[in-house]
Amino acid sequence: MFKKAVILAVMIFSAVSMTSCFGSLEVNDRAFVQLMGLDRKNDIYMVTLQIYKSESGSSEPDTSKANSIAVSGNGETVSAALADAELKSGKRLFLGHIKMLIIGNGIKNPADELSLFTDGNVSPSCPVVFSQNPVQAAGTLMEEGTFSAEQFLNIMSAASAQGKTVFTSLADILSETRESGAAIPEITARQKSKTAEFDGLVLADGNGVFAKLSEETTLGVKILQNGFERDDKVTLPVSVNGRNASVFITGAKTKLKAGFSDGKLRISAEVCLKIRTAENPYGITEETIGKAVRESVRDICTKAFSEAVWHNSCDIFGIKKLVRRDLPDLYGEYCGDSHRYLEESVLSVRITSRTDG
Repeated sequence: MFKKAVILAVMIFSAVSMTSCFGSLEVNDRAFVQLMGLDRKNDIYMVTLQIYKSESGSSEPDTSKANSIAVSGNGETVSAALADAELKSGKRLFLGHIKMLIIGNGIKNPADELSLFTDGNVSPSCPVVFSQNPVQAAGTLMEEGTFSAEQFLNIMSAASAQGKTVFTSLADILSETRESGAAIPEITARQKSKTAEFDGLVLADGNGVFAKLSEETTLGVKILQNGFERDDKVTLPVSVNGRNASVFITGAKTKLKAGFSDGKLRISAEVCLKIRTAENPYGITEETIGKAVRESVRDICTKAFSEAVWHNSCDIFGIKKLVRRDLPDLYGEYCGDSHRYLEESVLSVRITSRTDG
């Protein structure tokens, strides 16, 4: 339910913040930050802030006009870069409305560098995404009558519902990059064409972003992370003896368990799919389609595990927690040599499916 929790948190926080008293500061004295791009180059931090621009001095946007402006700032620390942006905006920055943080390759220790925002200014559920050019991305989609940040959030929600990305929150970054590693959605935004899309994931730990997962493995990450939500609907093409069909995956429940034998860590995944045939022009039997879907999902999950865990020793599936829960006697040894255990681990995936409706 994380996707809905993010949106609900943003709505509640926005409503409370807009209607509450800001002490001696009026609305016109505040710069309400909607979105932030953050990067670092040559030891200088660069921020680009998308700021709500009030034409009337009211907290209510005028949808007939552009409601956002972009302001940038530089500094030797994140705080200094924000102070520079605040000086250029001519108003006090208010970060309580931030709907998305966009980070770049220059953020070498995400947990430490984003910890500045854990003092209550930014919601812990605020999504964090990665971009090759976060400064440019933060200034994209500022069209009349809408907020770029809200468009990004809507695009991300749609992409997640279709299995093309996953949500990673500020709280996830602060905890997981220190403990085990996180999968962060990658966004590509183009100012000239006014487009933005999510295309796969990147892996990050306490040393920054170090690898990219292909877009086709994202569904496997979503399934193994048990990230399916109520309204998700993933379209999955299948092929049986040269005959093509298409299926909707409308639900997935996953249970992971850790075991140990023959000197190897063994992770078992029990996945229950809820599926519905979308297109079947060749009249393939439902039983045959179901079998093809299960085989395809098993391959997708194995590839996601391979890219993240076997090839990059990145524990984005909570394996450390599984070991602590299921193999407490091994936990200390695992923590001392987790990379070896992950790289040599064995995965077994069992897929079951049932028809939706």
